Amino acid sequence: MTRTLIDISNDLLELEIDLDHLEGLPEEQAAELHEWFSELADERREERDRKLDNYCALITDLEARADVRKSEARRLAQRAQVDENKAKSLKTMLQWFFDAHTLRTVETDRYRITLARNGGKAPLLVDEVPIENLPAAFVKTTVEVNREAIREALESGEVLEFARLGERAQSIRIK
Repeated sequence: MTRTLIDISNDLLELEIDLDHLEGLPEEQAAELHEWFSELADERREERDRKLDNYCALITDLEARADVRKSEARRLAQRAQVDENKAKSLKTMLQWFFDAHTLRTVETDRYRITLARNGGKAPLLVDEVPIENLPAAFVKTTVEVNREAIREALESGEVLEFARLGERAQSIRIK
């Protein structure tokens, strides 16, 4: 039986829905994809190629949708930052007003506005001093693996007991 592109597209949409239901379960997603591709291997080459083409179209559509959503998220984050900056500026002016008029608390119909000292630890003010001039008890040293030096040593042929170069992974490229 020849299946239409709509049938094949519906299969792809069902696959996407199934994968959405298995989000966060990579083993189950892999099993679902394995089953889908196993069924695909039994079908005729032409239909298989159409399915693969639609499968790639679904991938590129999802990638494009993700890009649009990321772009929109950046745009909204910028708008949120503008709003936060405006609110901060208005609060600074409100604090100036309270200071200038020696106000501590004012109640309006909707708000109670109070000029209060911040809680928590007092701010720490450290003078600009070269770090080597500070006593050791007041210096924090961070030690970490020099991954680039290890890579260079391995790539130059040196054998290290604690590290080795791994195999590069494979990936699908759709053009």
